[in-house]
Amino acid sequence: MTILVTDACSVINFAASGDMDVLESGLSVRTPRCTQAVHAELRKWVHNFPGLQRLLDESWLGEPIELNRVEDRKDVGRLRTALGGTRNEPTLHLGEAESIHAMLTRAELYGAVLLTDDRDASRLAGRRSLTAWDTTRLLADFHFSGDLEWEQARQVLARMEDAGRGVRVPASYQEFTRG
Repeated sequence: MTILVTDACSVINFAASGDMDVLESGLSVRTPRCTQAVHAELRKWVHNFPGLQRLLDESWLGEPIELNRVEDRKDVGRLRTALGGTRNEPTLHLGEAESIHAMLTRAELYGAVLLTDDRDASRLAGRRSLTAWDTTRLLADFHFSGDLEWEQARQVLARMEDAGRGVRVPASYQEFTRG
């Protein structure tokens, strides 16, 4: 079963497009997780995206991964800086940095997939030999497992694009299935 360590931006895509039911269905046969910072960011965005409330209330992403050790904070800080985080904006890129750090240091997350639409975070994860998927690749995985038809996935991505979410929209089925 695929373990997904989620970033807030990808989850918010589904709330922005009104497709939380698609996310819920897809996550039900996977093992989704998130860090404390991602959980806090999702809570922050509930007022803009009310669809997130049920996800939080029903703990779709499991218990938030805690990263409270001194060495965790130092390593997360370095990753956050590498992603463009600054002292003036202490939460900028914190979720992405925590997610990458957790995947690198927690045995239970060995082989997990980082779900993020942040291209810099995807590149940094790749440089650390981690697998990263964006929302489009997640929908392709839902499709490959029989949870979602191509036309449904295309419509979800179109709604996300219409909501201004900046998702990658494949031009064809072949491009969609190539990931």
